[in-house]
Amino acid sequence: MTGAPRAPVVVIGAGAVGVSVAAHLAANEVDVILCDRGHAAGKTTGKAAGLVFSQFHDPVDVRAMAYCLDYVDRLDREEDDFTFHRTGYLRVGTEAERPTFEREVRIYRECGVDARLVEPDEIDEIEPALVTDDLTVGSYCPDDGHVDPHTFTTTMLRRAERDGVDYRPNTTVTDIVLDGDAVVAVETERGTIDADHVVIAAGPWSKQVARLAGVTLPLKPYRVQAMVTTEVDFDVIPVYDAAMGAYFRSEGSGVLVGDGTEEFESDPETYDERPDLSFLETAGEVMERRLAAGDVGVVNGWAGLGSGTPDAFPLLGNPPVEPGANRQVDGLWVACGLQAHGVMRAPIAGTLVADAIVAGDDRVSIPEYDPNRFDDDPGDFPVRELMKLE
Repeated sequence: MTGAPRAPVVVIGAGAVGVSVAAHLAANEVDVILCDRGHAAGKTTGKAAGLVFSQFHDPVDVRAMAYCLDYVDRLDREEDDFTFHRTGYLRVGTEAERPTFEREVRIYRECGVDARLVEPDEIDEIEPALVTDDLTVGSYCPDDGHVDPHTFTTTMLRRAERDGVDYRPNTTVTDIVLDGDAVVAVETERGTIDADHVVIAAGPWSKQVARLAGVTLPLKPYRVQAMVTTEVDFDVIPVYDAAMGAYFRSEGSGVLVGDGTEEFESDPETYDERPDLSFLETAGEVMERRLAAGDVGVVNGWAGLGSGTPDAFPLLGNPPVEPGANRQVDGLWVACGLQAHGVMRAPIAGTLVADAIVAGDDRVSIPEYDPNRFDDDPGDFPVRELMKLE
């Protein structure tokens, strides 16, 4: 491979997660080549809702989001073209969800998150646009909010390039070259790139990219859907409605309504990027029932892809060649499986993987996110919709 360009690290995928990995490595003075078969935020990242919140179900995820919220806040203060809309995030439901809300608010408080249980009067005060006649409880954190996913990613990318990242759009990786059980290069349609480390951050395509190195990931891509309405005469902060199973927030002059999660696997190469009629009907019911805005049209609608794992925790680190195996490919890393929450969790994914590479470790500092955590092959597993209350 003499004469091929070389970088200590090649990152595959320029969505929010891959760009974050590259940016965090570059901030540690590591030379990085960032490859994408299209362009930054051109696939699933660009279809995200951009929510950023601490109100997860597990304390591990809640604590991890502290770094993410701090990161987007700093990016907002330091970069003129990026805004973190710190609007707060409200989750609402009925008495059936009260035990879950109460339990999770206790978790948030124990993790240092400024979240609280809210009753109907306060729900009305926080978000007057809601129709709350059947809502009896919820949770609210004023520090949460949302970003524009594309702007967030391209802003991180500009910082990364200022720090020396060599960004190569329209560069499809066709093979990961090994010498024994160690990464030595990637092959692309534009030629070979020698590397000591390769980070696979290709979102729902990560499973098939990992196969290039002989690695099997317990990862399941699945469809998620969203739409944006025509103009409405009100603004609404990000809200998750547990009773109706949907989230929504203002988007321009309309409202973005999302979820539409399909709890089964989709092929990332052939999945239908159009929203289902059944989802559009459900979104219309949300607008009419929860926001009293039934007479609206649809400006845009789409389906993106999330990536699920058996336990709904991400895969961050140096994976085994298959779940439960005690053999790894040296220098091969993954940053994927973020359960359709990759934009908001990109900062923690980036810093964990970058820190491990810089330190010469093969494990990230959050054991629950380590891809070596499975004792054996989990086989088929159900998709878990991460916003849904349990």
